[in-house]
Amino acid sequence: MEQSNETSMCNTTGCDCVTKQRARQMNMPAALLWASAFLLAALTIIQAARLPLNAAYAGAANQGGQGMSVVTQNTGLGPNERPYEALWVLDGRGEMLFIYYMENANAGEKALLLRQAIPVPDLFRTARGG
Repeated sequence: MEQSNETSMCNTTGCDCVTKQRARQMNMPAALLWASAFLLAALTIIQAARLPLNAAYAGAANQGGQGMSVVTQNTGLGPNERPYEALWVLDGRGEMLFIYYMENANAGEKALLLRQAIPVPDLFRTARGG
């Protein structure tokens, strides 16, 4: 009896009950897909927040007020726990790059040796292939 009431009620309002049920059944999978998409997006954002930063650190970089920039860089030599470093000095006014190195830094030597002095315009010219 209830089925006939529902059918008659749907027919009196001008709608088809079977069409409504099918529409609801079709919307349920779509709703589940949208819910899972939002859940995956939220989990991706949460996991991305836990990733370590790939920040670039300049070590002991410093730029002075007189146009001189200084940075240290590992040379790849020496023990793994305390590798040797080179000191790079960029003179902005004289347009020169100076590279200093300390031989046997872990043995207590304190003297910096000038390894190379390169005019910056020549460096760029060489990099361009000319």
